[in-house]
Amino acid sequence: MYRDHIFFTLLTSLCVCLSVEGAARMESIMEVKSVTGEDCTLECTAVYKEGVDYRAVRWYKVLEPTSSQLSGLLTRDLPNGTTRWYAGVDREVELLGESRNILLPNVTCGDSGSYICHLAAPVGEQNREGTVVLTVTDCSTEKQMTDTYLVIFASALLMLALLIFLISYGSLRNVLRDRSRPTKKDVLLDAPLKPLEKKDLMLIYTLGPKSSTTKHIFV
Repeated sequence: MYRDHIFFTLLTSLCVCLSVEGAARMESIMEVKSVTGEDCTLECTAVYKEGVDYRAVRWYKVLEPTSSQLSGLLTRDLPNGTTRWYAGVDREVELLGESRNILLPNVTCGDSGSYICHLAAPVGEQNREGTVVLTVTDCSTEKQMTDTYLVIFASALLMLALLIFLISYGSLRNVLRDRSRPTKKDVLLDAPLKPLEKKDLMLIYTLGPKSSTTKHIFV
């Protein structure tokens, strides 16, 4: 019984150690600043453990600052594998020589954000990751102007919708008011009778029934 307890304890400890070993990732963060139109180099800040033959290096971009969704950029099998790009990559990016760093030519405002360098470790070792935050310094004013234009556009759209509503309401009100009015025929029937003129009486006399002729016989 005592042996079973010791064996179970050792097995549990081994499982916990393996889980922590596989899931642990050393992270390092670097901030890089650039301006639009320049070529920018992002250094892989993942801590490289000496003596470990990492299987691959991969680069991702974080889609949203508040989410964990990643967009793959490229990957290369180490040490001298072929560089492959992920499907859907819409900008030019390349690894610099035999290093783990990447080059972003002709930086734009859309390149701002966080990038992750991932080192895939062999079985028994832990994967390593490093984060690089790229800030394109001459885009803050442009972003502010874009937000201002969006507010102005939304306000104009709201005013247009209000104007359309008022016009539609006025038209509907006029239609309902016209429907509630009495028709011309009803007005004629309810109108007071006026006396007939002489020409009307002559017309009635002319078109009226012929008077019967009475014959008198004298005896």
